[in-house]
Amino acid sequence: MAVDGYCVNGAARVQVGTGSAGALELLGYTDRGVQIDITELKKDIVTDISGEAPQDVQDMSMTARIVVNLIAMDRAVFKKLQGRGDRTTPGLANTAGLVLGAGGYLFRVGIESPFDEPWSFNKCFIRPGYGTTLASAANPFRIEFQAIPWAAATAVTNKDTPLWTRSLS
Repeated sequence: MAVDGYCVNGAARVQVGTGSAGALELLGYTDRGVQIDITELKKDIVTDISGEAPQDVQDMSMTARIVVNLIAMDRAVFKKLQGRGDRTTPGLANTAGLVLGAGGYLFRVGIESPFDEPWSFNKCFIRPGYGTTLASAANPFRIEFQAIPWAAATAVTNKDTPLWTRSLS
């Protein structure tokens, strides 16, 4: 397989889809890269046959962690993310135990850079949080998203439910 390019640090656009149709709005820009960690969840099946070694391994789906340090952000778009859930206004807590996917509170995250194909994660939430460093030269803003391959509670399986695509359309 031939190497088809290399990456040089540069700006990336981070977009979010907070509407029902999932149309993307610009959240902000990062010049520090976007960290995307895909975790395939595997669980050992331990039986008496193999002792402490797993008899087999079960695939338990996957998740993605997306960490972004923004150098510029649209605060109006960010407030839409802060208001996701059944809270009345940002700064107030959601109902404890609120189920985000079933409640329709998940959102889309799109990342594009001139150096690679874009990434789109269709079912995301903010986790573990967001924050900034006040009174510094740049006041960078850090936000972490988690993506899940969400399927309705009535689904029999989530096979072929997308965690990500490489297109923003």
